[in-house]
Amino acid sequence: MSLRILGGSARGVALKVPASARPSPVRLRKALFDYLRLRYPQRGKFLDLYAGSGAIGLEAASEGFEVTLVELDRQAQRFLRENAMRARLEVHIEPMAVERYLELAARRGQRFVVAFMAPPYPHDLLRDFQRLLEADIVEPGGLRILQHPTELHLPMGERRVYGTNCLTIVCQEP
Repeated sequence: MSLRILGGSARGVALKVPASARPSPVRLRKALFDYLRLRYPQRGKFLDLYAGSGAIGLEAASEGFEVTLVELDRQAQRFLRENAMRARLEVHIEPMAVERYLELAARRGQRFVVAFMAPPYPHDLLRDFQRLLEADIVEPGGLRILQHPTELHLPMGERRVYGTNCLTIVCQEP
């Protein structure tokens, strides 16, 4: 599978994809970053949960966000480091389970302008997203974003459909 960074300073850099990853489609990534570029011209801190290949988080870093990637899978962690080095992007990698990271980040008072989550589809996606919403780690006016199959309809936020994938975007109240 050929996967490349679409924009920013690392545009065109090829990414290695671990066996455990299901990379976000090009159309979805392009639309997401067109939207984020306009919404956050000053960028800010970006959190990529279940980072996989880093397609979303490294795209964010390429666009100028300060990025934290959270990934438990060891092969994916190794590929994230290699992909970041190849793209010459500075990112922070947290090698742990997302649930644990959310607890730690909340306890530390960390805040992000965008928290993006694309859990493996066999997960209970609603429960995963609820954990992110409850962690209270997104600053006022920031976004919590869940990538999921179009069959799943969440009773909140804004829904954007890209083929068989969907983004549900929930804004943190100011």
